[in-house]
Amino acid sequence: MNNIEESIRTIVVEELAKLGAGNKMVPVAEFCRKHGISRVTIWRAEKEGRLKVTRIGKKVFVNPNQFV
Repeated sequence: MNNIEESIRTIVVEELAKLGAGNKMVPVAEFCRKHGISRVTIWRAEKEGRLKVTRIGKKVFVNPNQFV
């Protein structure tokens, strides 16, 4: 079971590296904490098409450069 978890973690890290080659992807929770906004604000911005998020499994990431 531990080997499966390690494999999944490795794959996730590799995929994040591909996605964030020029862009730094940040977990939504961390982004919200730094900017003093709620997760609902992120959700609404995504729903309205003002923000694109990246989902990997249950994790949600945002590129902080695109949020205005």
